Amino acid sequence: MDFSETQKGRWATRLPLASIDRSSWVSWACFIGGAEMARPFGFGTELKTGGFGLLLVAASVALFFVLVLVIQRHMRLSLLAKTFGQPQHLVTSGWFSRSRNPIYVAFLIPLASLAYYSLVASATAILIYLVSMTWFVIAREERVLEQSFGQIYLDYKAKTPRWLFNF
Repeated sequence: MDFSETQKGRWATRLPLASIDRSSWVSWACFIGGAEMARPFGFGTELKTGGFGLLLVAASVALFFVLVLVIQRHMRLSLLAKTFGQPQHLVTSGWFSRSRNPIYVAFLIPLASLAYYSLVASATAILIYLVSMTWFVIAREERVLEQSFGQIYLDYKAKTPRWLFNF
């Protein structure tokens, strides 16, 4: 269900969590799900006692946020940018020449770090993330970009993979 800008603003005022965009919800839900799957394989114990794996996971999350800052700087946005509304310009250079969704690709790093504890948990979280992001987030974003930029976007879409590979 899509809401108008006014409705989103009302919800965000009443319920601040409603202002967080869908990609963040999907990403972190997949990470938490993967962490829960990895809990019996040492992640749960290290949450209480610390350890190299926990440091690895924390470093991967920190690396993700650094990459977000770098990519958003390339896009001329900030973490405080409004996440709803029509895109103002199409970015196709730099990171976006390799992937149409480099921030979403960067989130694979924290998900992959869960493999320290369980390869199955990490792979499952990554698979759920890829499918969920593709269907519930990227498909909608691509429709908006196509409406906003027309043939320019379609040409970009034809030559640049959605992820780092065609999926």
